[in-house]
Amino acid sequence: MSEFQRCLAFASADALELRRLLKRTDEIPSAELAAHLAALRVQHAMIGRDLDRLQKAKAVPA
Repeated sequence: MSEFQRCLAFASADALELRRLLKRTDEIPSAELAAHLAALRVQHAMIGRDLDRLQKAKAVPA
């Protein structure tokens, strides 16, 4: 698995986690939901940083 594919897999997993959380907003305490969303925001930023680095290295498929 290339690094690009790994980034896409992480992004896909994050999207699925976000969908799962959004479906359960009425069941999850707001503090816990906020913590999950903050963690997803950090992961999203890290994936974006990695993809930017790969794009600069010309390792991202067109």
